[in-house]
Amino acid sequence: MLTELTFAILKYGFLALLWVFVWLAIRSLRKDIETFSPRTSHNRRRCQRAARRQVPPATRSAAPVAAGHSPQAGPTLLVVIDGPLAGSTTPLSGQPITMGRSSSNTLVLDDEFVSGHHARVYQDPASGQWAIEDLGSTNGTIVSSQRIATPTILPAGVPVRIGATTFELR
Repeated sequence: MLTELTFAILKYGFLALLWVFVWLAIRSLRKDIETFSPRTSHNRRRCQRAARRQVPPATRSAAPVAAGHSPQAGPTLLVVIDGPLAGSTTPLSGQPITMGRSSSNTLVLDDEFVSGHHARVYQDPASGQWAIEDLGSTNGTIVSSQRIATPTILPAGVPVRIGATTFELR
């Protein structure tokens, strides 16, 4: 039979395990909340500054003048400013740029919050400006802090967030 001492040890041991479980659950929730917090961490801001410094000064200014184009010809680069690919660039050549987890995309984003074919950046035939379109992704495409539902004109310098990756046209 169980003695009173054995019963007390089992009771307090179970209580301690219960509190450890509660503590682990609260710690996990806190980490999740910090991950999706709108505040930008010190480390993330440092990565953003480093990514901006890696882009040559010539690409930060107006686009170079090409034959038959005005000085305001528009952006020439897609620059990843935050996330795992921070600092990488993709030239805007007139061809659509697709983004997602699938290896068939122009810009492959290895992120669990990104769909296989998440979004595409393309030159709008009507206006000649660059536009972005969400391709029916689950978690959406955020342009200038707003989730888009329809193709949207994308001016230079406007941040776009897809999962953990933020990019802009320059």
